[in-house]
Amino acid sequence: MRRKKTPSSRAVKVSFLGGGRMAEALIAGLIGSKKAKPSDITASDVQELRRSHLKDHYKIKTTADNQAASDASAIIVLAVKPQVIREAVKKLKLGRNKLIISIAAGIPISYLENMFPENPVIRVMPNNPAMVKAGISALAYGAQVKPEDMEKAKLIFGSVGEVVEVDEKLMDAVTGLSGSGPAFIYLMLEAMVEAGENLGIKRETSHKLAVETLLGAAQTLKKTKKHPRELIDMVSSPGGTTLRGLEVLERKDFKLAVIDAIVAARNRAKELSSEWT
Repeated sequence: MRRKKTPSSRAVKVSFLGGGRMAEALIAGLIGSKKAKPSDITASDVQELRRSHLKDHYKIKTTADNQAASDASAIIVLAVKPQVIREAVKKLKLGRNKLIISIAAGIPISYLENMFPENPVIRVMPNNPAMVKAGISALAYGAQVKPEDMEKAKLIFGSVGEVVEVDEKLMDAVTGLSGSGPAFIYLMLEAMVEAGENLGIKRETSHKLAVETLLGAAQTLKKTKKHPRELIDMVSSPGGTTLRGLEVLERKDFKLAVIDAIVAARNRAKELSSEWT
């Protein structure tokens, strides 16, 4: 007897309005994980160079017409920049019940539900590591979203990393933490590389040491499920080198600076969101 396909194993047909880096990451993830065939994906973009790149690299269908892209699929991913989303969607005519997934930062679900009252809307905050299938995406659901819509969204964003569900009121906090967070980590890594160079280590070697240290620390946290403080204590021998370095970081309020950076990013996200309410 033929086994019935589950939602997680079913291929999806999806259109992207906007063909930027995050859209490309999702396209690559869907095709690479075989969750969609190139022929099942359509992307629209105003830039011909971008359309040519996506078509040549992924063999998907491309167009300059957002309406044509929307007509091609039952799932529409809004991947345009927030400042152009009004222009991108104001003339769209969508069939009833087409699923709208927005990754446009700061755009509340209510705005899209007002534009498209007959369509389920899901708001998503992915992050930069989705480019290498190591991202994490937070999903918030509109009032009309059904369980099958949730499964489709999880399938799409699960192709580029992990997925969590949050209440939309937490989206600004998510933006500050995981949306902006990679940049804060990249800054720390840049500082580690420069420190190694200043101490006489060749740049290539210093870069490799810093990157692998960061990766190893993250994997240790994930696999051991230990609290960060417990792992800090494991590395810190009394009177040793790590404690001496930690003393400097504590003296300069490193932990507080990171918290303040995330709060500042959250506050800016909240300001941007308020422009749409």
